[in-house]
Amino acid sequence: MLALRNFELQISDTIVYRGREYYESGAVVELEETGKDFWIAEVMGTELYTVEVSIFKKNNVKSYSCDCPYDGDICKHVVAVLFLLREKITNTDIRKKVVSKADFDKLVQKISLKEFQNFVLAYATKDKTFKSLFERHFADKESGGIDLGDKYAKQLKSLIRSHSNGDFIDYRSVHRLTNEVNRLLDEGQRQIYKSNFRDAFMVARSVLTEVIELITYCDDSSGRIGDVINGSIELIGIIAKTEGLPVDLQEEVFYFVQSAINNAIYFDYGDFGYEIFDLYQTLAIKLNRERSYLKSVDDQIKMASADKYPYRKEYFIAQKISFLRATGNVRGAQELVRENLDIVEVRRGEINCLIEDNDFPTAKKLIAGGIKIAEKKNHPGTVVEWQKELLRIAILENDIKEVRHYTKYFAFDHRFDTVYYNQWKNTFTIEEWEEEIERYIEERIADVELQYQKNKGKVWYSKDTLLLDLLAPIYIEEKYWNRLFALICKETDLDKLLQYHNYLIKIYPIQLLAIYIPAFEHKGKVVGNRREYANLAIKMKEVIRAIPEGKDEMIAVAKELILKYPRRPAMIEELNSVINEDC
Repeated sequence: MLALRNFELQISDTIVYRGREYYESGAVVELEETGKDFWIAEVMGTELYTVEVSIFKKNNVKSYSCDCPYDGDICKHVVAVLFLLREKITNTDIRKKVVSKADFDKLVQKISLKEFQNFVLAYATKDKTFKSLFERHFADKESGGIDLGDKYAKQLKSLIRSHSNGDFIDYRSVHRLTNEVNRLLDEGQRQIYKSNFRDAFMVARSVLTEVIELITYCDDSSGRIGDVINGSIELIGIIAKTEGLPVDLQEEVFYFVQSAINNAIYFDYGDFGYEIFDLYQTLAIKLNRERSYLKSVDDQIKMASADKYPYRKEYFIAQKISFLRATGNVRGAQELVRENLDIVEVRRGEINCLIEDNDFPTAKKLIAGGIKIAEKKNHPGTVVEWQKELLRIAILENDIKEVRHYTKYFAFDHRFDTVYYNQWKNTFTIEEWEEEIERYIEERIADVELQYQKNKGKVWYSKDTLLLDLLAPIYIEEKYWNRLFALICKETDLDKLLQYHNYLIKIYPIQLLAIYIPAFEHKGKVVGNRREYANLAIKMKEVIRAIPEGKDEMIAVAKELILKYPRRPAMIEELNSVINEDC
């Protein structure tokens, strides 16, 4: 992970030099934060390249990419963007200036209506984006019965044509296109705030209708087209669920949604169809369109029966059961449930109903049957889901024995889970817990010893490493710092040692240093590229800051490695930064 404050120290000097040239010459022509800590930039090189950077905790570069043909680890375009990002993020507070709103207001007041109108006309002629925004913002001022839906559709077709290259829209063009389409969706959102639901629906319908087709002939590896589609569906959902919506508009939305679910694109290129079908069910219930809905869902079940995988068919069956219950057809729903209990969602729905009715014995029988089906299909994830349902029932029944059984199991299943661990712990008194956890620790130590003796001479791993992985999470939760320290004393891997640094540094600083020194020496022997050298240097600096008393020893390790590997210039450069840093 690169540190934004000194990323140039972790990259080839040649790439840094070229990236700095691009940055200083203004080659980064656009930089935008499109999501929290996610930035997209356009850099002018031989062509216009798109760079994406993800930031973690303001100063760490989590990931980066560029669509240029360079096949190395990091290109000059990314470096140029990192220089600009560092300037933007680290100097934000310093560079903020107070803009005088009063001066601007005075200027506006001095301008006549005619001057305003001339300015707007002239600027709209030069800037088509401004003209489009202006027209949409003041759409309600137009007269003559203009069909806004048709107008939005034409605007979208024009936008799509201007960004397409024949019959394909490339990655960079998708980025620019979606920026403009999102402005339309923002307009739809504004219309909702104004309670102009019909106009908002016109916007969302036009965007969805035009953009859904793009998914078949564009490079949407960034997911931006998918985001636009989801945004359109979300707007339609807000409109559909609005109380007091005129019936004729509800029906218009209903028929549009009904036509959309018959378009295979919505299902074949993502989960869009399922989101729309949820809206369809909501509207069918509100408008009492039971017959239309049931015909549509039966058609979908029939079509999905030919699919290789059963997910789509199972989804529609579950939706049909939900609809029948919502419309009062309990008998029809129960018949369908009995016919389809092998479907996880159907069985889960029935179990939820039984739990709500406090019929725990029947619910547990259904869960047991679900576990058998999942085991037969070799679906371990589904088995775990059913076991968690058994835990849920055990909690409701206050069955302490079962609660302990499942919380203990889930606390250590695959990886340590703090939530389940503490849930298990809370079923005991303080005295009981001390005995319980000691018994568990002893059992794990005995298991590891038995396994190690059984495989002795055939395995490469150390039993101490196994014990550290198994017991360290417990020792941390229980604050058994002396036991944790005793375990890491037997560990030699630097990365694994540093995992526990923050837990032990305040109690055992000097003792940790004694363990770290040989681990750093070993790490210096095995690192092999610039990134690993930089990472080694960063860790050395962190240890020096945490244990100032060990500075001389750590610098001695750095000097020893420099002497030992004189043909590793990148390593020497990184380790010299340790020696020369004023810690």
